[in-house]
Amino acid sequence: MAEEKTTPIEELKWWIDRGPVKEREKKAEPPQGIIEKWAYEILKDYNQERALQSIVDINQRVIGEFSGPQREWVYLSLGVGRYPVNKLARIKEALRLPHNARALAIDAGYSVRVLITGEPVGEKFIDINFTEAPSLDYWVKGELVKERLFSNIEEALRKLRSSLHGYLSVSDLN
Repeated sequence: MAEEKTTPIEELKWWIDRGPVKEREKKAEPPQGIIEKWAYEILKDYNQERALQSIVDINQRVIGEFSGPQREWVYLSLGVGRYPVNKLARIKEALRLPHNARALAIDAGYSVRVLITGEPVGEKFIDINFTEAPSLDYWVKGELVKERLFSNIEEALRKLRSSLHGYLSVSDLN
């Protein structure tokens, strides 16, 4: 019987700098400015456990969007603006999909998130956020195995152009 891998929940919370317990328990002063009040209202009931589950599960939730043929891009707008068409076209052109890959471009207006998967769909994901400082998350069987940051979109496209196929190759599966 295969050994079941369990990871304590604390190890999965690496992206949040929580600081010492005493500092976290201090009451913050009420926000003064308009932006501070707005941010406070959004985050006052923040549930880290729910956020963790959402981050881990989101790629699995979009698998249905990859129903098109191989080497096809699907566009999905979040309805909060439009990422510049010429920049999205440049990203698609630079990230030529391997023969067994499909891609999903999620338009958030100010940025675009690109999910790329191979065969079988969902087994591996490359999740690239194209912001001013792009980032890449590489997922295998629902587990985050690699992260990478880039200084700008040009660097990200240049480095990903040559490594895209390697991320999706079958030989990497564990």
